[in-house]
Amino acid sequence: MTQEEIERAAERLIKEANRKSTVKKRQYEEECYAEECRAAERRAARSSILENILGRLKTEFDDAVALIQSELDEKLEELYEKGDGGSGGGSDPGGGEDAPYEVDYSLPMRERYITVRDYYLAYEDKQQALADFREDEIAQDYLGSYYSYVLQLLMTMV
Repeated sequence: MTQEEIERAAERLIKEANRKSTVKKRQYEEECYAEECRAAERRAARSSILENILGRLKTEFDDAVALIQSELDEKLEELYEKGDGGSGGGSDPGGGEDAPYEVDYSLPMRERYITVRDYYLAYEDKQQALADFREDEIAQDYLGSYYSYVLQLLMTMV
């Protein structure tokens, strides 16, 4: 496989993972809304029972998204092993001084994507992660076209 074919295949895999994450988020939001409505009907909207149910739904959602990410990582790893995925460009080895994550332009694009993605997914507050990522100019240069995939992933988690 050429580097271009690998990049297109990786793009398709990432888009599919983002689509799955979006579906899971929509399901999570619908389930939360339904539980809140049921609690309101029972006049228990401020009860710890509702909080526990919403907490369980959030945990299930987080686990589902983590599984999607894990599957994506495995598929990307297989893809890059098949094609000996190259570095994907970039030539600024000293550009990572201000980045909160390790910037190494000698890494394959897949590794760069995972490094940046994992850094921002580690945020407890996904809204803040999204805001910080949008202001991360180093990530734009470091990830190239992969920047939009991390952005889409974070947007589905907010």
